[in-house]
Amino acid sequence: MVRNPADEIRDGVHIMAIPAPRNRLERVTVTAWHVFRRALESKARIVHLHDPELIPWGFLLRAMGRTVVFDVHEDFAHAAGVRSWIPKPLRGLVAHGWSGLAWLASRAFHIVIAERYYARSFPKSVKVLNYPHLERSAALRSVPRSAEPRDRIRLIYAGSVTISRGAELHARLATLLPGCLIHFCGNMSQATADAIRRASGDATIGVMAEDGSIAWEKRSDRPDAEVSTILLEGVGYYVTDRMVAALQEPWTAGLSIFPYSEHYYEKELTKFFEYMAAGLPLLVSDFPNWRAIVDGTQCGLALDPERLDIAAELIRRLHDSPAERIAMGERGRAAVESRYSWTSQRQNLLDFYGSLVRPPAAPPMPNNNSSSDLEAEKSL
Repeated sequence: MVRNPADEIRDGVHIMAIPAPRNRLERVTVTAWHVFRRALESKARIVHLHDPELIPWGFLLRAMGRTVVFDVHEDFAHAAGVRSWIPKPLRGLVAHGWSGLAWLASRAFHIVIAERYYARSFPKSVKVLNYPHLERSAALRSVPRSAEPRDRIRLIYAGSVTISRGAELHARLATLLPGCLIHFCGNMSQATADAIRRASGDATIGVMAEDGSIAWEKRSDRPDAEVSTILLEGVGYYVTDRMVAALQEPWTAGLSIFPYSEHYYEKELTKFFEYMAAGLPLLVSDFPNWRAIVDGTQCGLALDPERLDIAAELIRRLHDSPAERIAMGERGRAAVESRYSWTSQRQNLLDFYGSLVRPPAAPPMPNNNSSSDLEAEKSL
């Protein structure tokens, strides 16, 4: 069940349409009711839920005899602390409310988790990590990488652009790496775009519209070679297919330098594996889990988000070492193909569903022979 104009069958999968909500309140009320209603209509024996607002409806489905699976794809308690749409005074209450719902769900539902550390909250869960499909990353993995870019440092950030995801930190690099280009490619609010503009000093700002046209704002009288450039793609709209094309361009590295946050501290971000598939070195915050990925594959640099001056110098050295950049990208690609892909997780999900639909094993036949009968058989 997904937001879709109408029911359809695609690649053998029956898609049941759910009307798109107009706002978050409608999503957690009316849309949740539509999902419950269509789940009943489907007569499915197993219902797999992804969103926390569906948990109360999951209890109803469970009471009606359905097997319910809850897919924990987000650390919702910590996420409440970084969601701008939740008023700050309510974030603690929302976090506690989610923790209570999660506790109840873990006792009523089967649980699938998308991050390793979620197992601390759901010890009986099944791990199905959120790694990319090799088929979907084929276009990225096929891009040849060379010593480019030679002329200037070129950095890309791909994904949702928010302050908690490092938007201001990435923009400040423009002031520390004169003449660089930083491309933000992903949905962002106007408020976030304004924060990037303020944090980037006198960098030239380009805002790309959905049709690909760019409105440029030059803010410095210095020579162009000394002025950094910020390209904002996705202000007020979602970037989809265009993101793959953007990642295929020549870049020094992919950015994921986030400020310290409990929410992101232990996550394995999908964007890591997209950068790696594209053959780009990673520039990540030195959170222990993120450093383990980078150091374990030698595919990038773990940087202190509170010492951007040092980070900028390390980025400059990386740019000036094209052979090392290319080697990092090749090691990242090899790691995606061998370790960080959906292929490594698919069987976990198939085995889990097999255990839900497989009939229980028949008990062994009772042995009615007495010990005296056995002795008699032996004598024969």
